[in-house]
Amino acid sequence: MNSLIPHVAPFCMLLLGLATHVLKKFMEMRQQLEALTLIAYLKARPYKSVMATIGAMAGYLLLADASVPSLVSAFGVGYAADSMLEIVGAKARAAAK
Repeated sequence: MNSLIPHVAPFCMLLLGLATHVLKKFMEMRQQLEALTLIAYLKARPYKSVMATIGAMAGYLLLADASVPSLVSAFGVGYAADSMLEIVGAKARAAAK
């Protein structure tokens, strides 16, 4: 149990990075649809939210394999998890056309 204590702060930064990117995307959508709420935005993309969270956790496990990750790298993995999902989705939609 004591070996998990050093991972608390990086894991919180991972979640903060994920939340930051989700809020960024929400604010971009809110500029187009002013009546959109955060709850409605999250309900409209349940699979993307779950997949981004799973991706962030997997990324954290890869970082934590060698040692306790830095706070910056943990934040970056969380932020990039949702961002990469958007990129992959855009490429898939373009290939489907």
